[in-house]
Amino acid sequence: MQGADIVGRIAGVGPGVDQDRIGERVMVDFSLYNRPESDESLADIDYIGHGRDGGYADYVTVPAENAYEVTADVSDAGLATFCCAYLTAEQMLDRARLAAGERILVTGASGGVGSAVIQLARVRGAIPYAVTSVGKESALREIGAEGVLTRDTDDLVAEAARVIDGPVDVVADLVAGPLFNDLLRILRPEGRYTTAGAIGGPVVDLDLRTVYLKHLELHGSSQGTRTAFRRLVGYIEDGRIRPLLDRTFRLSDFLEAQRTFVGKSYIGKLVVVPDRHWDDVGAHYAP
Repeated sequence: MQGADIVGRIAGVGPGVDQDRIGERVMVDFSLYNRPESDESLADIDYIGHGRDGGYADYVTVPAENAYEVTADVSDAGLATFCCAYLTAEQMLDRARLAAGERILVTGASGGVGSAVIQLARVRGAIPYAVTSVGKESALREIGAEGVLTRDTDDLVAEAARVIDGPVDVVADLVAGPLFNDLLRILRPEGRYTTAGAIGGPVVDLDLRTVYLKHLELHGSSQGTRTAFRRLVGYIEDGRIRPLLDRTFRLSDFLEAQRTFVGKSYIGKLVVVPDRHWDDVGAHYAP
C-alpha cells in the first residue's frame, strides 16, 4: 500500500504507547530509520509506503515515534502537503550547508520539493532563485523566489548571469538531464550542488574539469533525518512556512489525481482524501 504523506488523528495505540495519545492530530514522519536515534546516518533508510503499508487508506499503522502532534492553525489537507516534500527539501539544504545571505538556484521549482526548497531557503535567510517552465514565474515569486529563469531558454548560463544578483553558492537540482552541466557552470568556485531527483533524466554528461577546476562539492540526498523532521514541525507550529495546496482528490478518484500529477500544470502539492472524510477535509480545496 503506497502513500508516504500521512496526516490524521490517532484512533488507537499499541502496547506501551500512552493511551492519552488517542485523538491527537498528527503528521507522520514517513522515514523508517533502521538505526537508533543517536545515529543519523541514512545509509539504510526505508519509508512508509515502501517498507511497510502507507497512507492511501482510511486507516494506517505507523511507529509511535513517527507520529508528531501538530496543533498549528493549518487544515488537515494543508498539513498533508508538508511531510515528504519538505523533509526532502530540508535535508538537501542541510547537506549543502545553506547559510543566511547565500544564493541558491532551485530547479523543478514549481513541484512539491522545489517549492519547499524556496520557502525553507527563506527561513534560513538565504536568497532563492527558481528555474521553471514558462507561465509559472509570478506564482514562484509569490512563494518567495527572488528571480525566475525559464528552463527552455537558449543559454541558461547567460540567463542566470542576467537574473541572479551575485554568485550562486548552492544549486538544489531536481531535474538534472540536459541542464546538469550548465548548473555546474553557474555555481561559483567552491560552490555546492545537491540533488534529490532527476525528472529531466537521471543519466547526465559530466565534464569533470568543471568539478575539479572549480573545487565543487556534489551531494546526493534523499528523505531526511529525525532532527530535520522535528525542525520542520517547529517551522509549521511557528507559521514560518505555509502549505502550497493546489487541490484535493477523493481516494476513489486516485487515477485522476495521478493524471494531474503527471501533467505538472500546478504549483505545490496535490492531496488525496479518503471518501468518508471528503466533506470535512477535502471538498473545500477541490477544483
